[in-house]
Amino acid sequence: MNETDTNIIRMVDRACIILKCLYENKDSTSISALSKDLELPKANVFRILYTMQQHGVVEKEMDTDLYRLGKELIKYGEKVNYDNNIVELSKHHMRNTAQKIGETINIGIEHDGSIITLHSEEGEKSVLVSRLIPVAELHCSSMGKLILSEMNEAKRQRYFSQELNKRTVNTIIDYAMFEEERVKILTEDMSFDREEYDYGLSCIATPVRDSSERIVAMLSVSGPTTRLEFKGLKYIIDELKKLTKLVENEMI
Repeated sequence: MNETDTNIIRMVDRACIILKCLYENKDSTSISALSKDLELPKANVFRILYTMQQHGVVEKEMDTDLYRLGKELIKYGEKVNYDNNIVELSKHHMRNTAQKIGETINIGIEHDGSIITLHSEEGEKSVLVSRLIPVAELHCSSMGKLILSEMNEAKRQRYFSQELNKRTVNTIIDYAMFEEERVKILTEDMSFDREEYDYGLSCIATPVRDSSERIVAMLSVSGPTTRLEFKGLKYIIDELKKLTKLVENEMI
């Protein structure tokens, strides 16, 4: 751990170190052994293990004082593998579309109330696109609006009852205003970020659905508003929808 990094939470950092140690050990491990190997107080090691045990992240062997990784991590691993598979299946098609239209193509998922961009294929250079961060709020991203649109009404109302970040004058933070846009999103199966995340930047997103019509990922085109309009929004939308179909077919 970088001792000078004030953003690091010490106990979380220690928990991650303990998880790594449990992963690298072939056999189950005792508190004493972890304390000695990691040069941590036994009391701290015990509290960290006990807390992670409550969440199923580690397990204590029956009738012993030995710990090992918990089965809950299997679910996390499966989720990571699935997300990685989506990216691998999509990369080639995303690259072709990015080269064809000259704009950046992104693939993302919803996780814990935010949008996470898993991978991007770059088109023409843009300072605006380069400023995009891999995690975005739902209400000010085109991908996030797709997720919000398919939430049940109670969840949507709870989301918009929060104090939301109004990034630009165009950012929708009002429930009633979003409900008006939601009708169009559901009808067109597509959403727009019209300079709602950053001035001068627009995004268009489409959902990637599985055989049960559940959204498993989202694809988007992002670029300077004037450049997208100059190239023609209809052309870009048509290419994005073709890409979405290709990716969905890969998942069958």
